[in-house]
Order: sequence, then C-alpha cells, then structure tokens
Amino acid sequence: MLAGHWRDFKVSSAHADEAQLLCADWQTLSANAVQPAGYNAPELILPLLKYRGGAKLITVSHGSDLLLAFPVKLKRLFTKTWDTPLTASGLPHLNAELGASALLSLINAQTKPILFNAIPADGPFIETLKKQSANFRVIETWQRAALKPSGSFEDWLQTNFDQKRRKEFKRLRNRLSEQGEMITETLQQGQDPKPFVDDLLSLEAKGWKGSKGTAIAANPKLKLALEEACANLHRSKKLRFWTLKLDGKAIASLFAIVEGNQAWLGKIAYDESFSKYSPGVQIILDCTEAFFAETQIKLIDSSAIPNHPMIDRIWRDRIEMVNVFVAPASVSNLRFNAITKFEQKRLHWRGLARDLYYKLKGQHRS
Repeated sequence: MLAGHWRDFKVSSAHADEAQLLCADWQTLSANAVQPAGYNAPELILPLLKYRGGAKLITVSHGSDLLLAFPVKLKRLFTKTWDTPLTASGLPHLNAELGASALLSLINAQTKPILFNAIPADGPFIETLKKQSANFRVIETWQRAALKPSGSFEDWLQTNFDQKRRKEFKRLRNRLSEQGEMITETLQQGQDPKPFVDDLLSLEAKGWKGSKGTAIAANPKLKLALEEACANLHRSKKLRFWTLKLDGKAIASLFAIVEGNQAWLGKIAYDESFSKYSPGVQIILDCTEAFFAETQIKLIDSSAIPNHPMIDRIWRDRIEMVNVFVAPASVSNLRFNAITKFEQKRLHWRGLARDLYYKLKGQHRS
C-alpha cells in the first residue's frame, strides 16, 4: 500500500444497508488501526445502524483499502460522533500507516466542523488529528475510571485497598454465598452468548432503569442491536461476559469488549433486592481478576461517568477524555469560534440541569 496525496483518497458515506457490505474491510482496518477503538467495532456499530438508524457511516479509502470508518450524526451546524446507549467513545478506527492522509481527506471534504465526542486525550489518534486540522479546539475534558493491570490480582488487591476494605469485600461475598449456591459464570468460546444477554436484559429491566422506561429491553430495536452485536463480537473473540448466580438465578451481569491490548466495560446490571451484598461490586472484582489473567490486555476503560460512586472507588487509574471540534480551513475562524463556543455553553448548562435533576430526585447518575 503506497502513500499518496490526500486528494487521492476517497471520502464516502454509507447508510445501514451499504455499510453492512463493509464489514470484512472494517474488521481488517480494526486489526491494523493506529489505536484500538472497541466501541467503534463493526460487530457493534453495524447492528446499531441496522436496527436503530438515524446515522450514517463516513469512510475514507485508498484504492481497495479502507483507512477510516467513522459513524456520525448530521446536525444543522456540525457533524458529530454518533452517540448511542451502547457506545461510550467516539474514537474511530484509523489506519496506522496512512492515517494522517485519511484524516486530512475526511476533514477537507467537510463543509461544517466535526465534533469528536469522548475520545482519549492522549494517544496517536488525537495527535494525528491535531496535526491535520486547520481548526482544533477541545471544548470539554473529564476523567473516568480505568484499570491498568500490572503484577497479579492479589498484589493489586493488597496495593489498592487497606485491610479493612479487603475484609469488607470478603465479608459481603461470604454473606452472599450463605444465601445459596453462588457461582460466577464466564462466557466461553463456542458457547451461546444469548443466555448471558438475556440475564443482563432481565436484570436491568427489573431495576430502576426498568421503572424509568430506559432499560434496553424497553426499546425493541436497541435490544435486537445488542443481541446481534454480542453474537458478532463473540464470533470475533472480542466479547467477555460474566454472570453472578445464586442458586441458578442471575443476580449480577456484566460484559466487556476487547480489541488488541485494550478493553472497555459494557453494560452492568444487578438484582436490587440483593443491594446490601453489593453484587455489582462483586462482579466488578470477578471481571478484574479475569482481566489480570489476560496478560495481553494493558488498559481497561470503565466507560463510566466522571466520579462514578462505585467504580471510581475500585479502579483507581484514570483516563482523560475530551470532546474536540475540528474543521477545514474553508470554515472561517469566526464561524468555527461561534459554533464551538455555543456547543461548549450548551453542554455546560445541560450538565448543570442534569446534576440538579438527580440531586432533587435523590439519585445517582449511572
């Protein structure tokens, strides 16, 4: 594959049916990306495009090689990362060899700014983005919990928690096991992931999300997308799933996406009638131990909101995330500044309103 001038690169857009045809090329791209981007995996994004819709896939190619795959939502003033209830990062797959030219082609083909939502503040993708953008502005920065495994799981427990906290973890697990036969089931290769997905959806629907109508099971299209995505990810060996069971009944469930040397936690749900035993904490500890056993994985993104009341106290490492605007030189500085400042203020006031809502309701964000 030979490098060429950015004008030799083809920028295209595809809707759901057309995007399905790109699956194999996209999988090849993900295996050769400058930075792992698990939430942009074709195994996940294609079912979302198929069932949920409302977005399109922008691609950049050179000859027969796919170099960039970027699912987007078109807005009046700008183009932005496609946000969905099943994705927590807008980092796209970018070819490691020709990524700079591909990004330049993408940006110069636009007539509006592009907003990349929730991408890592450090790494080769954002460094390439900075160099190729005539206009570049970070409008929001935050941190979320992460795990960077080093050494053994037992060493991690000793280092991260004092004796009192470790004893409390053990006490709660022992008390939970006294309620019946307790096991953690782990999805194995060749095993059908559907029972794991069913348990997750059932637990979520029985909890507070179910009562609010925001559980995945309440949205038939989103449910179908998750089921198909998990089947796809499992076939590609990118899916991890854990279910904590008591006397054969699921009381906590969690999945993760793995790509290269990184992983991302997906949805978690637990039976709220067992809250006093912290089943959510228990399954996080189970998945943590499992990640320590996969020595090729160097970073696990919790995908959680900032200051999450549970995961922040368990995983002490942090990833800095940003929302960043870019635009070609054809977008004037005046226009770029006006759009980015407006969106920055909108996000700020939306965040304040959201925090006030949860405070008045006496609830924590999830």
